[in-house]
Amino acid sequence: MNLLIYALLIFGILILIVAILSSMLSLIFEVRFWRGRSSNGFPLRNPLPSVTVIMPVRGLDQDLRNNVTSVLDQDYPGPRKYVFALDSEDDPAYGVITELLRGSGVDAEVLINRGSRSKGEALAYGLERVVGDVVVFVDSDARVHRQWLRNLVGWLVMKGVGASTTYRFYLPLRRLGLGSLLRASFNMIGITAMQNPVARFTWGGSSVVWRWLIDKWFIRDYLPNYLSDDYVITHFVHREGLGIAFVPESLVLTLEDVGLRDAFSWAVRQLWYVRVYGFRGFMLYAASYTLYVITLPIAIALSIINPYLLILGVTPYLLGVVKDYVRVNEIRKLNDFYHEEITKQYTILLALASIINVYFSWLAIMKTAFTSSINWRGRVFTVDDAIRLMREKPLP
Repeated sequence: MNLLIYALLIFGILILIVAILSSMLSLIFEVRFWRGRSSNGFPLRNPLPSVTVIMPVRGLDQDLRNNVTSVLDQDYPGPRKYVFALDSEDDPAYGVITELLRGSGVDAEVLINRGSRSKGEALAYGLERVVGDVVVFVDSDARVHRQWLRNLVGWLVMKGVGASTTYRFYLPLRRLGLGSLLRASFNMIGITAMQNPVARFTWGGSSVVWRWLIDKWFIRDYLPNYLSDDYVITHFVHREGLGIAFVPESLVLTLEDVGLRDAFSWAVRQLWYVRVYGFRGFMLYAASYTLYVITLPIAIALSIINPYLLILGVTPYLLGVVKDYVRVNEIRKLNDFYHEEITKQYTILLALASIINVYFSWLAIMKTAFTSSINWRGRVFTVDDAIRLMREKPLP
């Protein structure tokens, strides 16, 4: 019996040490990423390539008017065209967009793709109207600053990559609640992936891609068969042998209020896409969060033998708080836009929320493992739907 207790003690301590080392490496990587970040003040060709910006829209996002206005109001030294793809003139967003375009003076058109079921279908429809050298994809829940487009295209041109992308950062619109904080904290995992060139992907919410690449690989023909446009475009950029640039200077803000239940459903939906289109990544998330979830209970159990072991159990969580604080603080420094929108108080609260997020994310992962369908803006999709569509049009 004593031997068994001793073995369990050693095993528990090893788990704590692994969790601490993992958290320390994550923090070191975070600090190095921001310290090694190149200045965005590189010389840009003037004018930059002509672009077509495609925004698929379904329903009224909480801050839609400001989002669309910000995407239209760009300091971009080159020709640009806007394409808004909707399902119907009856969509409440239709009136908002047409009103904003009426006095904007920009080259834009609103397309109605009747019967469209997915975002991929909307994007494919929008690609039929593309002109210029570069295609820009942006979601309707994204608020951006005036250099957003310039930065993304600038990195595409200067770095010799196939695409440049960024990610979102969540903020409350009117009130700060636990649901909003946990969704924002959960969302951080996407930024972590973007910082790693191996895990990086073209996030459909804000990416720019060379038009020649889209045409060469007939990407428009594949998008309707995949519920994740991220997956399709990333695949073909890599198929071409090109890299993807991550541009944190163009992070988009999503200002929305969300309750805890809806935040959890949203997290499950995000993980569902990962499970369907990147199962190995999903299993990696599951293993990683399981490690952190069991760390504290193990430390509490071991503290019966030695109270100081509880410190080992708390350390990974504290390192996670520091890492998220460093990240958000660095984002605030990127330019005045982020500094004004992201307050110091929110930075601290979001960092602290990372502790609760460990359990929130793990529960979402467990739920996703047994979730057969999702609801995206009123459309229901099942795992069988996704598999059937992929088999109809497999990626080369």
